[in-house]
Amino acid sequence: MKHRLLSALVVLALSGGIAFAQTYTPLPQPDLSKLDAAEIAQLREARANFDKAIVGKSGVALAELYGDIGAAYARARLIDATRVAIDNAAIAAPLDDRWPYLQGALARMQGKHEVARAAFEKSLKLNGMYLPTRIALAGELLRIDDVDGAGKLLAAALADHEREPALRAMLADVAYRKQHYKEAVAYLEEALRLDPRATALYGALARAHEAAGDTKAAREAQGKIGDVPPFLRDPLLARLLPAPVISNLAATAASPARVPAEQSTSDPREAAIGEAHFLAANGKYAEARGVLDKALTKQANDVALLSTYARIEAADGRVEAAKARATAATRAAPKSVLAWLTQGFIAEVAGDDAGARNAYERATVADPKAPRPQVALGNLALRSGRAADAIAAYRAATTIQPDDAENWAHLLAAEFIAGQCSTGLREAADNARKHARDPLFADLHIRAVSTCPAATPEQKKAVLGQAEALYRQAPEKNLAQVAETYALALAANGRWDEAAETQGSAIYEAATLGAKVATAQYRELFQRFQAKQMPTRPWAESHPLLKPPRPSVPPKPAVAAPPRKP
Repeated sequence: MKHRLLSALVVLALSGGIAFAQTYTPLPQPDLSKLDAAEIAQLREARANFDKAIVGKSGVALAELYGDIGAAYARARLIDATRVAIDNAAIAAPLDDRWPYLQGALARMQGKHEVARAAFEKSLKLNGMYLPTRIALAGELLRIDDVDGAGKLLAAALADHEREPALRAMLADVAYRKQHYKEAVAYLEEALRLDPRATALYGALARAHEAAGDTKAAREAQGKIGDVPPFLRDPLLARLLPAPVISNLAATAASPARVPAEQSTSDPREAAIGEAHFLAANGKYAEARGVLDKALTKQANDVALLSTYARIEAADGRVEAAKARATAATRAAPKSVLAWLTQGFIAEVAGDDAGARNAYERATVADPKAPRPQVALGNLALRSGRAADAIAAYRAATTIQPDDAENWAHLLAAEFIAGQCSTGLREAADNARKHARDPLFADLHIRAVSTCPAATPEQKKAVLGQAEALYRQAPEKNLAQVAETYALALAANGRWDEAAETQGSAIYEAATLGAKVATAQYRELFQRFQAKQMPTRPWAESHPLLKPPRPSVPPKPAVAAPPRKP
C-alpha cells in the first residue's frame, strides 16, 4: 500500500508533528562458549534463520522477528543480546505496548530503575488495561518512595481486577507505608483469601498486625510465613521471556507482590468460573450451572461466582434467573462494584433502563474512584438521548482516570452530539500536548480538528502531518482505525481523492479481518469522501462511541440438527 511506507531505520514520533530518527542497534553475536552443544546448535540455527528473515522486513513484522530471537537468547540467559533485540523491536513497532513493557522488565533486572520506570510508563499509556505493567510501574514508584503515585495507579485498576491477589498485596504495601495499618491488614487478608498458597504474604501481614497493635494476630501470622508469592498471570512475559529469565525478573520486584509469571492458580473458584464460561460458550448451559452450583456450595456468597452465574443465565435466555443471581450478588456484597455492574448489565439486557441506571449509580457509590460505572452511565444516557447527562458521567470518568484516552473518546463523542465540539476541540488539544508521545490522544486530537467546524485552516493543516506520521508507524492491529484518522485529516484539507483512497485501505483491512460492523462504518465515511462531503463528527454516525449499543448476551452457539431418519 503506497501510504504504508516504513523505513527500516526510521520511525516517526509524534511531538508537535516533528519526526525524529532512531537507528537500530546491530544485534551482537553473543558468547556461546559456556552453553552446552545442543543449546549452541539451536541458537546458531535460530540466528541464521533470523538474519535471513529480516531482509526487507519492517514495522510489526520486523518487531516480531526481533522478539523471537530475543526469546531464544533469553532462554540461554544471554540478557545483553535479549535487550538489544527487544530495543530494536520497540523501534520497529513504536505503538505496540509489549516491547516497552519488556524493556522495563529487562532494565529492572539489570538494576536500571529509572530506565525501567520510563519504559513501564510508556507501555501503560499504550495499554492501560494490562495489569502486570501497572503493578511493575507501581513497584518502581514505591522504590523511589512515590507512595501516593503508586497508590493512585493501583487503585485505578481495582474495579477491573477485583480478584487479583497481587494487586491487593501491592495496595497493602501502599497502605502500610502510609501508616494505615488496619487497611494494610484488610488488603493482605483479602489477598490470602484469593490465593491461600501465597504464604510469603504472612510476613507482611505479621508486620501490619504488629504495627496496628495486635500482637496476638502478628504471632499467628509469623507462624505461617512461607516463600510462595501471590499469583499474577503475566502471559506476555511468559511467552516472550521464558521461565529462567522470568524467575530472575520476579526476584527484583520492589514490593510484596513478587510474582513468577508461570505460576498456576490454586483458587478453585477461578477454575470454576473459567470452566463455566467455556461450557456456556459451547452452548452447554446446564453443565455450566452445575459447575457453578458445586462451587457455590463452598462459597455461597461469592460475588464473582454469582455474577458469572447471572451472565450465563442471561446468555441462556433465562432473564428472571439472571436477575435473581445478580440480586444475590448485590446482597452478598453491597459495596462490590462488580456486583452492581452485573446488576446493571442484566437490567439493560432485559430492557430495564431505569433499573440499570440505579445499579450503575449504586456502583459509583460503592467505589467513587471506579471509572467503569461512570462509563456505563454515560453510555446509557447517550443511548437514551440525554447528552448532557452523558457528558457529566464521561467527565467524571476522565477525572478519575485522566490519562485514559478511551474515557476522553467517550466524552468527545458526547460533546459533538451535544453541539459542543469547540469544548471538545480545546480539551483534545490540551490532552495532545500533555501526552505528546501518546498516539491515542494524538488520534483524538486529529479527529476533533478535522471534523469540528470551529477548527481553523491552520489547525487542520498542522494535524495533517501528525496524521500521516501516525499512519506510517501504526501496527497492523490498529491500521484500519489509524487509516481513517489520516483520511479525515486529508479530507479536512481538501485532498478528497487521497482521503477516499486511504479510507478504502481501512475498509480492506477491516474486511480482511472479517470485521463486518467496522467495515460498514468505514464504508460510511468512504462514501462521504467520494461525494466530497466532510463528516461533522469524529467517527461514522453508526460508531458505538456515538451510538452506544444496548448490552446484550452473545448469540447461542448453533446446534447441529440430528440426522434425519431414513
